[in-house]
Amino acid sequence: MSINELPDDCLLTIFDYIQDLQDLINCFKVCEKWSNVIVGRTKRVKYLTDQWFYPPDHFYSLVNRPVDVTCLSKLFPNLRFLFFYFSQIADVTILLHAKVPIEDIDKLIIDSESLKGIIYNKYLDFEWKMAYANLEMLSTRYIDSSMKGIYSNVKQLHLWKCDFKYVAHCFPNLERLQILNLEDFPEYYSDAPVLAKLKIVEINLHLNCRKGVCCSLVFMDSCPALQSAHIETECRRIVFNDAIKHSNLRDLVLQLSKSIMWNDLRRLLSKYPNLKHLAIRGTRLKDEHIKQLILILPKLTLLDIRESRGVTQEANNYVQDYCKHHGRSIKFYFKKDDKQIESDWPQLLNHAEQICRGFDFMEHCFFKDFGSLPRFLDPIDD
Repeated sequence: MSINELPDDCLLTIFDYIQDLQDLINCFKVCEKWSNVIVGRTKRVKYLTDQWFYPPDHFYSLVNRPVDVTCLSKLFPNLRFLFFYFSQIADVTILLHAKVPIEDIDKLIIDSESLKGIIYNKYLDFEWKMAYANLEMLSTRYIDSSMKGIYSNVKQLHLWKCDFKYVAHCFPNLERLQILNLEDFPEYYSDAPVLAKLKIVEINLHLNCRKGVCCSLVFMDSCPALQSAHIETECRRIVFNDAIKHSNLRDLVLQLSKSIMWNDLRRLLSKYPNLKHLAIRGTRLKDEHIKQLILILPKLTLLDIRESRGVTQEANNYVQDYCKHHGRSIKFYFKKDDKQIESDWPQLLNHAEQICRGFDFMEHCFFKDFGSLPRFLDPIDD
């Protein structure tokens, strides 16, 4: 009996077991029947990823040899995200081998009509910059500020080893910005362009912890629509303008140096009178500081300070009594191994995914450290 005599359902079951991208491409090219059956499966795929534990709408696509990418737009007709991961280490599995012609990659991006975002771990090659014109989400190391017109549709941007100030004007419609830079260089964000539509910002700049000054909080003042922020720094000094109030900020995660003084932290938090969710990590908070926080932030409903050893049951008792007498409800987590938080926020048990479904900072970002933050939040209703 020929394999082509098998019913399509049987063939589809066989193809479902194929996990290697090159093998899947080879089967796709065998004949029209196989191609149609395989697309019956792959049309569900929205993400070509570098991790194997994802659900059916992801496909594990790391390979250690060149693949024919010219047919990927037909093989995955509903593809939303594509990882370009290149490695210079011999025999390491990589996505889209470095020997794949750049013009083939360029064609793949242009032909994939449903493509919304790419992750690229090298500098952008000039030959395929124009392919970025319709992308809404971009993760890369380098942005050419002279090509600003091609970035106008980008709503989410993940950058590392790049000074954002000099390219901010290229992204007028940016809604989420994530910057990671592990090199020592000063921050110059005090005069960055206004980002009128930015809703989420996540910045981790590991400056020289003894000499650097953190200006990320000044940059936030240039984002009037900002709702959520995740800031991490090792600097011993933070600078901010406490005369400017930020009424739209609702969610704030601060991973700060233990040398930050309480008076500075108190002045900083007073900038955000409508804050509802606050996590403070790394600082040396004490019970008396928690009592002041409750008064500073009248709309606070969640306070996570599990890394502060100086906070005890006394602070928890105060929070509970205060809420009882003033009609407020505050979820307060102060124990390092607090089990209640797992019940209240089960998404804490999720994997550190590079792409999460839904543009929701609280669900996907608030309880994670910076290294576990997703690069993209894919809107479900998009």
